[in-house]
Amino acid sequence: MLAARRTFLMVGLGLALLVPAGCSKPAGPRRPGAEWLKSIEVEGNQEFKDKTLVTGLGLRRTQQAGRAPDPYLVSVDEDRIRGEYLRRGFLAVDVRSRVERKGDATTVIYSVDEGVRATTKVEIVGLPKSDPTLPLAKVRETLPLADGAPFDYEVYELAKEPLKAVVENAGYAHVARDAKVIADRANHTAIIRLDYTPGPKSTFGAVAVTGVKGDLREAVENRLQFEPGQQFSTAAITATQRKLYGLNRFSTVLVQPETSGAANPVVAMKVDVSQGSRHEIKLGGGFGIDPSSYEVRGRAGYSIAGWPYSLDTFSVDLRPAYALLRDGSDYEPRIRALAKLERQDILWTYSKGEVEAGFTYVAYEAYTSYGPRGRLGLSSPIIGEKLLLRVGWGIQQYDFRNFHPLIDEALQMQIGIDRTERVGAYDQAIVLDLRNHPIEPTFGVYAELRVAEGTKYAGSEYEYLQVAPEVRGYVPVPLNGIVLAGRLRTGAIFGELAPTERLFGGGASSQRGFSERKLAPSAIGEVDGSTRSIPYGGGAIIEAGIEARIPLTTLKEMPLGMVTFLDGADVTESYDQLDPMNLHWATGLGFRLKTIVGAVRADVGYRLNRTGLMEPDPGSRFAFHLSLGEAF
Repeated sequence: MLAARRTFLMVGLGLALLVPAGCSKPAGPRRPGAEWLKSIEVEGNQEFKDKTLVTGLGLRRTQQAGRAPDPYLVSVDEDRIRGEYLRRGFLAVDVRSRVERKGDATTVIYSVDEGVRATTKVEIVGLPKSDPTLPLAKVRETLPLADGAPFDYEVYELAKEPLKAVVENAGYAHVARDAKVIADRANHTAIIRLDYTPGPKSTFGAVAVTGVKGDLREAVENRLQFEPGQQFSTAAITATQRKLYGLNRFSTVLVQPETSGAANPVVAMKVDVSQGSRHEIKLGGGFGIDPSSYEVRGRAGYSIAGWPYSLDTFSVDLRPAYALLRDGSDYEPRIRALAKLERQDILWTYSKGEVEAGFTYVAYEAYTSYGPRGRLGLSSPIIGEKLLLRVGWGIQQYDFRNFHPLIDEALQMQIGIDRTERVGAYDQAIVLDLRNHPIEPTFGVYAELRVAEGTKYAGSEYEYLQVAPEVRGYVPVPLNGIVLAGRLRTGAIFGELAPTERLFGGGASSQRGFSERKLAPSAIGEVDGSTRSIPYGGGAIIEAGIEARIPLTTLKEMPLGMVTFLDGADVTESYDQLDPMNLHWATGLGFRLKTIVGAVRADVGYRLNRTGLMEPDPGSRFAFHLSLGEAF
């Protein structure tokens, strides 16, 4: 279903692009001799393009309807164009209109004399000079218009609320701010005057919480970012709202200071929350292609918040599928079923506990695995919101069937799929996230270290240690919004290697010169007269990648960008076989369309080396990937 929606979206965008922006002749039938608006033109404009000025004019609807221009509407649109210039600081702009007729066709022409663009001058009065926490420079830097810079009303308008908030954050809960722009046309200057009446410096007072009770009320109180006696700050109020919405329990959260009436230096607070719907049902389906099969998928999910207790969430997720193996040999049912119970604040505020139980039956390239799995987990931030710790214990038991012809009995014994597998492990992860955005970062660093210990004390038949560090970095280039992004990830399993713990590379979020999972130790041979490569995974991996994310244009207000990338990776049987100087390299090109469901991504990778017969996926040069979200 999701794939079908994406296809429909892209087709719709393509058809929309075929519709002309304006009409060159009247729409529908027209009586002979009836006047109609042929075009709208602008002359003398240098700062704005014709399209910018004409788009949004009332005459556009007249033009599209094939009617004659209304003189009143011509005058109104003249004021609209003048207003556009005034907002950009052209205080002496002159706009005049005229109408030219040729037969029944009419052209409306706007002549623009832009004049000189005004520069900015800022005047700030009324701030308390004796408060070291509120220097004049702190307020001034909140307005991103330097003295002497070209004036821009939109920038000024967007800064008006922050200009008040910066004073409120210094403790002045009752501050009044009068902001206005004075046009000095003689000196081509736009004077921004900010007149503050700060009132008394304030502190937070008593806090009243309404709309919730019991454990959930306690969770709300523990997430308050202010307390009585603390200096008043709107930043603390905003942070509290964000924390409360993060509980995923409330449809509305109102955190309001009681500042009406007299300017009391002690500000009482009211926190009012409304609980959202407890029940959620998800139904869906679609069609997918992976390296081993064509697959018809379904999905059914149900979750209930506040069960069995107020801080718990119970969910069930069922994902059945039916797959045709790509070699045409067989049909395979597939199923992933998972039940999960989550509890917020299980040990302390912001800590989260999880209990999972599931069953999978999935066909891979080399075999089909099936069996139950379970997991206990705990996660918690340990330094603010930037450093996260996760620990857990998982156990699984799988059997194997439907082996590919290239996976003979000797290889089955070698990789351990000739018998039932039981793996139990303790796992830990520490995550440092210093990115400016978790989904579409343009600056910052992300680092993660994952460790897992398979041991008999965890119920495992395999004894091993798995270590997997990763680091990502993002740097903006001061050129048209370009962002350079890089990633380095490696991992290794030391000790015994369980079949389902084997590592694979390749795919949309890995080495993009390979299809999903195709970069791995593989069984290579002839099947039915053709050479086949069947990956079964390895014990060590290294991945490196760098890409330039380049904005291009917009399609129906959705940003469209291009990516050029270079990926290097390898997967080997053991860590000592990894050679960073001899990786599989691929370069490529991609496009990103940022939609309401995320960035729709299309990448094409081209392998630069190591395509010989004994390499993974031999002879293959190109790989195409269509997915959602950035590669890393």
